[in-house]
Amino acid sequence: MRTDKKYGGIIRHEPASAEVSIQRQSTPGGDALTVDILDVMSPSIVARLNLDTSLFRAQIPDWRAVVDCVLIDTAYNGEVFNVCLSDVPERKQDFVQGRYELPAPPTGNTVAVKIVDMLGEEIFVAVAV
Repeated sequence: MRTDKKYGGIIRHEPASAEVSIQRQSTPGGDALTVDILDVMSPSIVARLNLDTSLFRAQIPDWRAVVDCVLIDTAYNGEVFNVCLSDVPERKQDFVQGRYELPAPPTGNTVAVKIVDMLGEEIFVAVAV
C-alpha cells in the first residue's frame, strides 16, 4: 500500500462488477439465448479519473464507455473459455452493443460472459441455462 498523498494516496484494488442477464427464450424457429449487459462498474477507472462514484455516473452515464470488449462462450466447461461471439469495436470511440442474441445451447450448458474494461480488468459471469 502506498500512503503518501503526494503520490496518489492509498492504493487498494476493488474488482470491477457487472450486472448481466442471460435468458433462454422459445421462438418458432427454436430456442434463442439473449445476453443483456445491464451495467458495468470499474472502481479502477473511477479511481484513475479521481472521481466519486456518483459523479462518475453523472459524467459517464453509458457503461459501454468503459468497456473494451465482450466475449461469450455458450458451452463453458469450467476450464476452457471458447469464444463463440466477440464484440470488439473497430474504433476506440465506438461502443460494444451490450445485447446479444444467439442460438440457445442444449439445456444445462453453462454460458459464460467475459467483459474487459479499458484498463484490461476482466469481469467473468457464468450461468447455467
